[in-house]
Amino acid sequence: MKKFFAIFAVALLALVGCEPNVEPRPGDKSALLGEWHMVEWNGEAPEFDVYVEFKSNGFNIYQQVYTLFYEHFTGTYSVNGDIVTGSYADGTNWACGYKFMFADGKLMLQSQEDTSIVSVYEKCTIPQAIKDEASFTRASEAKPIL
Repeated sequence: MKKFFAIFAVALLALVGCEPNVEPRPGDKSALLGEWHMVEWNGEAPEFDVYVEFKSNGFNIYQQVYTLFYEHFTGTYSVNGDIVTGSYADGTNWACGYKFMFADGKLMLQSQEDTSIVSVYEKCTIPQAIKDEASFTRASEAKPIL
């Protein structure tokens, strides 16, 4: 009988200790915060590598898109409902706004210019080697992903 209660107690603690996987509400700016890695572009694995970090006071993008090396872009962003827009540190605006959504713990950004363009990101830690390697790039000198 003691074994039964011990197993029951352990099972009860396991259930109480687990939080349900609740998706953020649409437009929840705080849900954007953190580091993200692009894992899908228009339904396929991307042929390039992109990391995005959303902070309360701005963003960092580390991308290896048109070069052999990572480029680093910084700037600010704002949220209006479920649309995120931004501008780079050199004053260049993002190509368009992006509707953001969450599903299965992933962040999806849908272009407002061409709604068929959807990028999917997973939470991650941006590798320090990429941060160290990346060179600051002016948005007007390159083609950033956003």
